[in-house]
Amino acid sequence: MAPEGGRGAVRSVGRGGQGRGLFTDPALARTPLAEVAAAWLDSNPGKRDRSSQRDEIVVRRHIVPALGSRAIGSLTPADIQGTINRWVAKASPGTVRRQYGVLRAIVNCAVANDMLGRSPCRRIKLPEVTPVKRHIVSADELAELAEAMGGVGAYGPMVHLGTVAGLRWGEVAGLRVSQLDFEARTLATTQTVVRGRGSAVAFGEPKSAAGRRTLAVPLGLAEMLCEHIRACGSIVEDGDALLFTSPDGCMLRYSNWLRRVWYPATVAAGLGRIVTDEATGRKRYVGLGFHDLLRANATGLVAEGVDVKTAQVVLGHSNPQLTLGLYAQAVGSLGEAAAEAMAARFLAPSARDGRAMESAFGGSDVSDGDD
Repeated sequence: MAPEGGRGAVRSVGRGGQGRGLFTDPALARTPLAEVAAAWLDSNPGKRDRSSQRDEIVVRRHIVPALGSRAIGSLTPADIQGTINRWVAKASPGTVRRQYGVLRAIVNCAVANDMLGRSPCRRIKLPEVTPVKRHIVSADELAELAEAMGGVGAYGPMVHLGTVAGLRWGEVAGLRVSQLDFEARTLATTQTVVRGRGSAVAFGEPKSAAGRRTLAVPLGLAEMLCEHIRACGSIVEDGDALLFTSPDGCMLRYSNWLRRVWYPATVAAGLGRIVTDEATGRKRYVGLGFHDLLRANATGLVAEGVDVKTAQVVLGHSNPQLTLGLYAQAVGSLGEAAAEAMAARFLAPSARDGRAMESAFGGSDVSDGDD
């Protein structure tokens, strides 16, 4: 009997034998996943180069070796789960989740192009990502780090742009004099330094419309930036001048800057260290990252009672969930202060003065049991 829906078409059948009205071409279903992945990589010309590079690496190193030769229509949830389980044995939970995100996007592309009637990426169990407690830098540590980076006239102000203004590294590296308005004390983020194809670097647009924003600059930071411009020999009228460049006057390259500036400075300030990997014998850096300055900025916003919507604008987040994720990392003394504030608001005075604890422990002098 010829399949319903035309020659070569196959109707997907759901539980109980009821047709779900989804049709696929058997010839398309036989397409190797590697070919689908290649088509998916080329399907979004508007994707940022760095994102495209990251996706290509995941496809080439992890997805194609695991499933590339399989016909896209032959994949089942068990195949996907088995691949995830093998990845878990070799990579961190966060890495596995990123790799799965690419695989799921490829499969969704196959569904959209009628290669599949239903995605096999369903009811997949992924490893839990345990939040890593990040060190929140203090003002004294920042001052020492900025000094280790050469201070004003070198790269020192970059750390204050990260913490006080909440800028990302690419936004700081792409900052030009024309983006600063010293009279209005504002800073406009209109471009960012991005990694292009291969090893090239270029100026690019912010990741989203939310990334294009105008921020208020406090007086102390404005004076620091003005002094920095003078120390660098730039004049305010030279609007195209970059605030931070490589020693030869070119735009900064992130990997070079890390090795030449950031790693030595954080180690000198006691905020990082170079360790030797026991498995490979290679040296690697462990410690404060530039993105941790953004977390410090978010923590400061929490401490000062800034609402999430305002923080979203300051941080340039298109999705408030990103802002809430950073806000959720504000713990310790801030959490204790919040708890005390809620007690003051909702508990009666008799429940807040500690008399119940004194009674339970037999007085105000509580013993730890060691005496």
